[in-house]
Formats: sequence, C-alpha cells, structure tokens
Amino acid sequence: MSEYIVEGNSRKDLRNLAFILRKHLGLENQLWVPIVELLDVLAEILEGFSYEIVPDLAMSPGTHAETDIRTGHITIKESVYERACNGEGRDRMTIAHEIGHFFTLCFCGFRLQRNFAKQEVKNFNDPEWQAKCFAGEFLVPFHLTGNMTAAEIASVCAVSYDAADYQLNHRN
Repeated sequence: MSEYIVEGNSRKDLRNLAFILRKHLGLENQLWVPIVELLDVLAEILEGFSYEIVPDLAMSPGTHAETDIRTGHITIKESVYERACNGEGRDRMTIAHEIGHFFTLCFCGFRLQRNFAKQEVKNFNDPEWQAKCFAGEFLVPFHLTGNMTAAEIASVCAVSYDAADYQLNHRN
C-alpha cells in the first residue's frame, strides 16, 4: 500500500519523459548512460537539483537513496554510489530511480497527495512505480533495444539481468 498518490502517468508517458531528457542531454542514440556523471551535469544545469553522498550509517538500513521533493535534493549511500561508479546495474538503477523522483515530482511537478484513506493505489498513480518505470525507460532505451535479448541489454546498458528482462516484458 503506497503512502502517497501521484497524478496518473502511463509507462508510455514516462518513456516519453525519459526520451525527452535523453534527447536534451544528447544521449538519445546511446545505449549506455553515464548515470553517475549525470548527477554533476544535472546539478550544474538544473536549478533546484542537488545531491550528496553520505556514509552508509547516515541512512536507515534498507534505504539506498532518497529524494527530498521539497528541495530537489538527492541523498545517496556511499556504498551505492561506489558500486554505481563500478558499473553495478542495481545501483545505477537506484540513482536513475531517484532522478526519476526528481523529474516527476520536482521538475515536472506531478501532483502528489497523501493516501490517508489507505486506498489501493494503481501502479500509474504510485510515485514509486513511476520512478522505477522512469529509471528503466531511461537506462534501457525502448527505441534502441527492441531486437536485443535480456542478456544483451544487461551488458550494453549496464543494468541487472532482472531489470533488462523486466523492461523486455513491459514493452507496450
């Protein structure tokens, strides 16, 4: 059960947002996204975007990174950042996920509200699903990976096999 509800956006909407960002950054025809370096680029070109790397003990167990949607500030555990620097797909996806929160909730301003009624939230209204979807679409470009296997996608896009397989199975 999601604690929050955000205005609905489909996978296609989020795929388009990811493509627009890729195009703006000159990455629309690249399979591999330099996600760690992108943090510095975004901090330089976008007002309101900032990030910091903190010691692992500074964040709750089980939390890898988080985005403060009031300030646009992303906090990333040091171990996650280091693994992302070393090309670890899961950690690259974690950073892309937080960038997804920034773009959907801070930059684009998708409306967000608390789910006080504890109603069931459909995927397209769940901010966590939206950030996960954005991250997958951003790191695994739909228009460049159509004829690839999950193993090929995992290798050339530097994502986990599970993420590559998930993207392949959610093409529509």
